[in-house]
Amino acid sequence: MYIEDLTQLPPGHPPSPYRFPIQIQRGERWGQGILQVGLALYAVGWLGNYVPNKGVTPSRCISQLWEAYESKLVFSDGTAGWHDCELCHGEDEWYPDGKVGPIPEWQGRRQRIYGHGHFLIQHNETVFVSPALILHYILDHEYKPPDVFIEAVEEGKFLGPKDLFWIENDS
Repeated sequence: MYIEDLTQLPPGHPPSPYRFPIQIQRGERWGQGILQVGLALYAVGWLGNYVPNKGVTPSRCISQLWEAYESKLVFSDGTAGWHDCELCHGEDEWYPDGKVGPIPEWQGRRQRIYGHGHFLIQHNETVFVSPALILHYILDHEYKPPDVFIEAVEEGKFLGPKDLFWIENDS
């Protein structure tokens, strides 16, 4: 899926690249997670089949993304399903050990990155929505995100379900 970097999603858009809401469970009840009013939502890292900007991403940014992925600060994409990397060619890259998903290495650590889910990173009045695969894009395809996104990752906050307003689904 391709969305040009720094595309602003319309006010009231779910905190997702898709038009359907994020479902969040609170206790036994399910509801929708929405952003606070007044926050601007921008997409970063939805590359499709080409890398628009190559370069070196700062170590601190990569470390923050890695920690957020390990901490499971990734929102489910709901019914959008699993996504393959459109940049990888052949089964050796996308199924490195016979299982789906690349296994990048960072500072001696390795982990499988799945093509499902996205990060929400808030910096001031801006929230960036970025695919979980951004780690793979950076480490394996030399993608360099926009500087404003790098600053947000390094200085902002990764949002989790408790950071969103919750509206209970009708029973």
